[in-house]
Amino acid sequence: MWTLARKILLHDRIKFTVAAAGVSISVMLVLVQIGLYLGFMQNASNLIDHSTADVWVTGEGSENFDFSAPIDERAFYKVASTPGVARAERMLLGFGQFRLADGGTQGVQVIGLDPGARLLRPWHVVAGDVRRLGEPGAIVTDITEAPKLKVHRVGERREIFGARAEVVALTSGIRSFTTSPFVWTDLDSARAYTLYPADRFNFVMVEAAPGVSPEVLARRLSALPNLDAYTTPQMSARAQHYWSARTGVGAGFFTTAALGIIVGLVVVGQILYNGTLEHLKEYGTLKAMGARNSAILRVIVYQALISALVGFVLGGGLALLAQHAMVAANLTVKLTPALVVGTAILTAVMCCAAALLSVVKVLRLDPASVFKG
Repeated sequence: MWTLARKILLHDRIKFTVAAAGVSISVMLVLVQIGLYLGFMQNASNLIDHSTADVWVTGEGSENFDFSAPIDERAFYKVASTPGVARAERMLLGFGQFRLADGGTQGVQVIGLDPGARLLRPWHVVAGDVRRLGEPGAIVTDITEAPKLKVHRVGERREIFGARAEVVALTSGIRSFTTSPFVWTDLDSARAYTLYPADRFNFVMVEAAPGVSPEVLARRLSALPNLDAYTTPQMSARAQHYWSARTGVGAGFFTTAALGIIVGLVVVGQILYNGTLEHLKEYGTLKAMGARNSAILRVIVYQALISALVGFVLGGGLALLAQHAMVAANLTVKLTPALVVGTAILTAVMCCAAALLSVVKVLRLDPASVFKG
């Protein structure tokens, strides 16, 4: 039956090429759109996911990680003195204006850390010495943001909101969800770069004492006045959920992916249905010779699966090319194994669903009708 399905499908190579093209475009759209979505969500919680903190504490009612409400030193000492807290570190996340070498400016997202911070540090360091980050005015930028910041090497000096800054290290691949590149520095410098008051910051990162559950500690810290506390997985989910649901980003990506599935469904369905009509006499002959409906059904389903296989291979290749091309635009397309496997299953189901009209037509076929007139 597999051989028969292949011969019927390849009988008209032009139609088969059109079907394969439709499936491949559908597969590419699904992989690229959902891959972009996963890449954006990864960037949305990048800092949280790479920290070793057990609990994050922030101002009460803060919904957006990137625009969290400021808290003060009194809140920090209350957190640090709470039973079950082994270590507490402050962090400031704010926005500043980075002065470029040519005199222009670029908005940046400043990350200010306590001197000697251990719960969060720059990762993927490719040049320089990140241990110098505690020095006044020392900053770390990402090499992939060089087109925006015009910073290509360690030692370059710039200004952020008029305050001096010197690049002491470079990372690779640390990107924010916003269009503003990350700039790492110490807490005091970060306040100068973001015009924050001297006693303000956004977050307290907490390491739980041995034997203390992060969930229990988060509830204990949330009981402090004007503060909310979340475990690291909860904080990561909140950061992703805000940008995905509250801004409509998720709906946009998944709508485009759904349109890709519809395109593939319509194209494959039409090709298979027209092919079935063209070979209706052959199917009738098989039924007249005693072939069961299940055998005819397998022939049609095999045609759909062949279209799915060829389209998936081609579409996957196109998605890989798109992934490499988007790196130049500083975009991340995250093609995870789960996404690839899920898309393969979705493609097979889509093509089989597209074959339903053909199946219904053959099942209703009267074998005697093919011998009339």
